[in-house]
Amino acid sequence: MNLKFLTKAKLPFIALLFLAAMSSSCSKQKNEPATGEDVNGKPVTSPILTDLFRNSYRVYEMQRNAKGIYRDSKLFNGTDYHPASVANIGTGLVSLCIADKMGWVANGSQQVITTLQTLLGQNASFQLDVNTAGFPRHFVDMETGVQAWNSEYSTIDAAIMVSGALFCKKYFSTNTTIATLVDGLYKSINWSKAIANPATGAIYLSLDANGNGIGNTAVYNEYMIVAYLAFKSENGVGGPATTLWNNFYANTTNLPKSTYSGFEVLTDYPGSFLSDFIPQFCYYLCHPYAANTQYMQYMNNAMQADKKWWTLTSGIAPYEWGLGAGSDPSGYHANRINDNAGKVVSPHIISGFIPINPTAKADLLSLYNANKGVYTLPGTSHKILWRYSVSNPSWKANEVQGIDFSSMLFGLATLPENCGTAFFSTYNDYSFPAYSFSPIP
Repeated sequence: MNLKFLTKAKLPFIALLFLAAMSSSCSKQKNEPATGEDVNGKPVTSPILTDLFRNSYRVYEMQRNAKGIYRDSKLFNGTDYHPASVANIGTGLVSLCIADKMGWVANGSQQVITTLQTLLGQNASFQLDVNTAGFPRHFVDMETGVQAWNSEYSTIDAAIMVSGALFCKKYFSTNTTIATLVDGLYKSINWSKAIANPATGAIYLSLDANGNGIGNTAVYNEYMIVAYLAFKSENGVGGPATTLWNNFYANTTNLPKSTYSGFEVLTDYPGSFLSDFIPQFCYYLCHPYAANTQYMQYMNNAMQADKKWWTLTSGIAPYEWGLGAGSDPSGYHANRINDNAGKVVSPHIISGFIPINPTAKADLLSLYNANKGVYTLPGTSHKILWRYSVSNPSWKANEVQGIDFSSMLFGLATLPENCGTAFFSTYNDYSFPAYSFSPIP
């Protein structure tokens, strides 16, 4: 019987109650509440957010090959062509810790070992292209490790890769094989070569084949991660990296700042603003940032300034915000305050602020229920939230970049009902070995 063609007058009262209950149940599943507690006072989340969390990890599963190397981007349609991103290898390693914690994989530690062995040249078919100081190319071939896209020997990409490895060492703390491999990877890079000027805080963006610096970046930005690894490589006895760290990153006093609508934020040049992936990368991958109340206040200010900037855009909902990096109508762009021509919303930035924003869950759920930024992973029915343009609603991203999307996975992981609020602050408190530069043979 097709109930759609029956009138209420023809239905008995009990059938009407049944239909009402069914309608309520369907509506509830589509528009699940994002917050709350169960009868025992334990945090609960909606099935939608649970699926978004699981599907966020699937992005990295799809980017990984049999050698444990992670592709820069995953296409939504068509044949993947992007090479590996060294930074996304680090993100992929952290994702394995999350997957192990959630019980999504049974061989997480072995997958970590496979990746580390490949990076260290223990897979004969893959030799990572590194310079004499051990810094790898930004992009490399997925199967061979040779230079791709005419990319540079990058300091920040090396630092994110090794930070992901150190995260695994701390998480899989009883696995001596992982510890040995991670220590070898950390010591295979001459971190002091990244320091350009301790007095000004400048760090080299890249290096040539002989380890000489090319271009530099000023504080403050995501290169705090580079500064930290270089600082730790001096084994507490001092040196240029220690001087740079103490002058700038040990606290926020000497870091440049800008103010937007009353919110003071950290920046690289007073009067300018940074994309919000920067405080998030520092929070998730650099323990001194996450453990410092001053940094956390500036992270909160960055979030508030982001939200405030979006209030100047008419016709959007309060849950539409997020200034991050990734696919853009103009190609690829790192959006920031006063630099977002396409009005591109970054849901992964909303997620990345979950540790300091109790309404982020509701915002993500509202985006999903409004079908804004919803994408389907290729060959599946699995949905994720990714970037979309307010000013150009017909635009759709062609791919999802793993390194940029990481804030979505990481933020959802910090929910109490998932990996927990202390997951990152626990496992990004890395265990460093006594350092001496030992190039990969």
